[in-house]
Amino acid sequence: HETNCLKMSNLERDAMAELLQRESAHQAEVMTMGACENARAMSERVAINEDECHEAMKFAAEKERALKFALRYREKKRRVQPISPSMANITLIHSAKLRSWGKSKALPSSTLHSVPENMIVERAERGMEEWKSWVDFNRNHFTRTYPSSNARNYNPVLPWAMGCQFVSLNFSSQDDFILLNDGRFRANGNQGYVLKPEYLCDNGLVEDVFNCNHPRKINIRVLSGRCLPKPPANIYSKSGPQRLSVNPIVRITLYDGSPATLLKPPTFSTHVIRDNGLNPVWNEEDLATFECLNPSVGILLFKVYDHCEVTKTDVLIGASAIPVTCMREGFRCVSLYDSNNTRGGAMRFASLFVHVQMV
Repeated sequence: HETNCLKMSNLERDAMAELLQRESAHQAEVMTMGACENARAMSERVAINEDECHEAMKFAAEKERALKFALRYREKKRRVQPISPSMANITLIHSAKLRSWGKSKALPSSTLHSVPENMIVERAERGMEEWKSWVDFNRNHFTRTYPSSNARNYNPVLPWAMGCQFVSLNFSSQDDFILLNDGRFRANGNQGYVLKPEYLCDNGLVEDVFNCNHPRKINIRVLSGRCLPKPPANIYSKSGPQRLSVNPIVRITLYDGSPATLLKPPTFSTHVIRDNGLNPVWNEEDLATFECLNPSVGILLFKVYDHCEVTKTDVLIGASAIPVTCMREGFRCVSLYDSNNTRGGAMRFASLFVHVQMV
């Protein structure tokens, strides 16, 4: 009996010890899970605090930049001198829509009309009264013209003949009209502006110009050329096989500043000189004869092409636009420019030799 009691006592003691061990392990597990949760919560809090710290630093940097900007603005404002309103009215250009000439002419002289080129052509086709109204408006106001399409240009001589001060062109399109623009401003050393002709400033001369009362006859004989380079190889890849020399041909076109501007401009072409770009000689018997109805605005465009007999196409070598007012009689040398209005590289010495008569 005593032995059984002793065994029972030992079993109870072992069971109690195992129970206490299990409770201790459970408590340790609960404490571990709690510690993990606390660590996770603290990590999330740290991340939130870091974000808040970055936002605070960013906000402080923005405030610092705003403060510096405010200080610079205050310093600039301190140095700004008062501007007279009357001075501002004559130095600032204000845009207004063209509705009628009566309302437009009553506007301040600092007013500008911005119109597309198709409106210029449409109004020019109405006749002399419309031309006179536009010239009269541009005598004391401003007009800006611009292309109706981003893919092409228009003849700038027409708005120039009507007194428009700002004639906008697409310089991404290398065409004849860009060459005309280059020639117009080359008359003043490419300074960006040229003075208006006298008839655009004197109201009494507009009708004479419109009626073509003072035309000038121009006779041009193309004699020879010099140092005409070959166009770039990438252009030949589009128009035909590349050759060792060029077949130059000259075309002369008159862009008049009269109502005839609305018509197709007259053009004269020489014959083709084969395989000679160094010193081609034309010495044409036929003269390039033009009658310029408005010499004050008219421009002559000289263009030299390389003619390909295989593809029957012409590749531009060089060109030069010369206002009629800049033409001089006698034997003259016409300097040629590339499509970018430059004379560098192979175009440096390219030129035409012509004889000019003006009546």
